[in-house]
Amino acid sequence: MSAEEAERLVRQMADAVPVETIDPGPKGSDFGDEQERRVVALSKLRAALEAEELMAEAAGRNTAAAAAETVWLGASLADLSTVTGRSRQAARKRWPELGGIYRRRKWLGDHVEDITYMAGLLSSRADDLVPGRGHGTFMKLIRQLREGLRRSEEDFAQEAREGADPAARWRSLDDLVNVTMREIIETAGKPATPEADFALHGARGVLGYYDHATAESPES
Repeated sequence: MSAEEAERLVRQMADAVPVETIDPGPKGSDFGDEQERRVVALSKLRAALEAEELMAEAAGRNTAAAAAETVWLGASLADLSTVTGRSRQAARKRWPELGGIYRRRKWLGDHVEDITYMAGLLSSRADDLVPGRGHGTFMKLIRQLREGLRRSEEDFAQEAREGADPAARWRSLDDLVNVTMREIIETAGKPATPEADFALHGARGVLGYYDHATAESPES
């Protein structure tokens, strides 16, 4: 897109912004309908300012989303610096959430098989972990676990193809551990069999390792 095309889009946006008409009143130097022309010009200025603010906010969100996607795909803050031309500290200050994404992505990347194994084990022993209360809620979580497990197995298969959202599989895997497995662990009942006890204990271990590895350190 050229600068002229960008300016045209901004003008179109400004034309679509509704603004309140402001009339400071007549001037002694006005000629003919100059007061009316001035009111129109002031309204256009106000619309242009509001469009500028909206565009800046939208551009900022778009850039933040693009930065987050690169980190979900394994980029470091140093990698971002090669594109932004600024230091890692500058990137960390502008996008403070990237540090957490980097730590989660790094840990997830090293433990895909561990996660799917423990999630599968937890799923297979679900009937022996049903709580005395909240049976419906627990089984809903188990269904979410199985769906997340199925999706992860497809996403990380050797023949998996890139979709519309290249980083989606990492966010889904993160949700599988940090949301679904966590809630199952918190709501599970007393294990009815040694195998169920082992599955629950293993899932707690995976989640504990995740929490430790992704926690923000004083140096971060």
